[in-house]
Amino acid sequence: MKSLIKLALLIVVGVLGYNYFLGTPEEKASSEKVFNQVKAVGKSIGDLVKQEKQKFADGKYDKAFDKLSDVYGQAKEKLSKNDTSEQSELDQLEKRKRELEREKEKLQKELDSDEASEETVKESETLEKELGELMEESKDFLQRILTK
Repeated sequence: MKSLIKLALLIVVGVLGYNYFLGTPEEKASSEKVFNQVKAVGKSIGDLVKQEKQKFADGKYDKAFDKLSDVYGQAKEKLSKNDTSEQSELDQLEKRKRELEREKEKLQKELDSDEASEETVKESETLEKELGELMEESKDFLQRILTK
C-alpha cells in the first residue's frame, strides 16, 4: 500500500514538473498554482510545529503534571490503609499520569529533533485532551475522597 502511494505521488510530481517546464501556458499556470499551494501548506505545517514547540518550551504541560502530583499527594494523605478500592483507583490515575508523561517526553524529543510533522501536532492535541480528561477525573476523585 505504501509503495502504491509513493508511486502515485511520484507520478503526480512528474506530471506537474513536466507541465511546469514543458507544458502549454495554461498547464504551466496550473502547475505553478499547485506548487504555490503545496508551499503554503508546508509553511502552515511548519508554523503549527513551531507553535507546539513553543507550548512545550513554555512548560504548559509541566504545570498540569505538577497539579496532578499535588492532587495525588493530597489524596494519599486523606486515604486510610483500609480504603483499598480508592487506593486502587488512585494507583490507576497515577499510572495514566506516568503514561502521559512518557508520551509528552516522546513528543518533546520529536519537536526538538526537527523531525516533527503534522502528525506530531495531532499527537500533541490528543495528549492535551487526554491530560484534560485525567485532570477532571482526578479532581472528581479528590472531591469524593475529601467529602468522605
